[in-house]
Amino acid sequence: MDKINPGQINSTVMDTFSRLQAHRKLGHAYLLVGMAGSGKTQTALALARLVNCESPSTAPCGQCAACLKIASGNHPDVHVLGSDEKESIKIEDIRFLLSRAHLKSYEARTKVFIIRNIELMTMEAANALLKTLEEPAPETLMILTTSVPEANLDTIKSRCHLVKFFPSSVNRITRFLTEEGIPGEDAYFLAVYGEGCLGQIRRLVKQDILTNKQYFLDEMLLNGRNDEFLKGLAEDPLKAATALRLLLSFFRDVLLFKSGVKAEVLVHQNRLKELGVFAARDTDDLNLIIRQIVQTKKLIDDHLNVKMSLSLLREYIWAN
Repeated sequence: MDKINPGQINSTVMDTFSRLQAHRKLGHAYLLVGMAGSGKTQTALALARLVNCESPSTAPCGQCAACLKIASGNHPDVHVLGSDEKESIKIEDIRFLLSRAHLKSYEARTKVFIIRNIELMTMEAANALLKTLEEPAPETLMILTTSVPEANLDTIKSRCHLVKFFPSSVNRITRFLTEEGIPGEDAYFLAVYGEGCLGQIRRLVKQDILTNKQYFLDEMLLNGRNDEFLKGLAEDPLKAATALRLLLSFFRDVLLFKSGVKAEVLVHQNRLKELGVFAARDTDDLNLIIRQIVQTKKLIDDHLNVKMSLSLLREYIWAN
């Protein structure tokens, strides 16, 4: 079972849950909606602690046996189904989970069932879940999560309280990352590039995005005649997609720099020299480069050959 990471809990959502809990108005089923990495699972686990804390107040104490077991992923009455691996959730998975809903809890006041990424449920699994949502077991809390609400049955959505997760502000994420020891310029880049989602930012850091950012931009902007690099991009769609996204963010900075915005609001603050060089180019040329980046990214998304498109993009970038 997932462990709690306090830094990924949505405090705004938890404040709402705390007020509902204090007034005994907490519902039996919630659908948490937000982009990947927005803290839905961590907030669901925090809610599981709130309803089962042995010292209940406006927030879980974090020190009692129930809180510690949930935080470590070892509570017998808190169940998590689904992952980030995009594997389908089958009816057998739902049936096994829901069979526990009608059993007497081992030690919790409220049994909690968290089903992640419900858009990955098969139709049979969704229908099995629907029956339980219509006839909830006593002292049971269902928490569902999705990043694609339109892909879920309306009948499921209508039987849950909808809770929307919004990205945190860039300044808030930047401060948080800076307090963790990440340099200011890098923290700001991660906050913007990670779209305000701390979970997504954590994954980017594990993928060494800060080092890759320098490497990809150096090769595309300063060493554009490196055919081996271009060949490697064409053969690796994931690497190519990352390089193109970084390149797109750079040229958006170029347009901002050209329009006279302050350096501190740019994503690539450590590239002011290169930004200045490209900002001297005609706006039509810069828009042409951006359109080519977007077109090349679309070819990758459609699983088409991108070698020629990458070569053309390189020529646009290196045009005099």
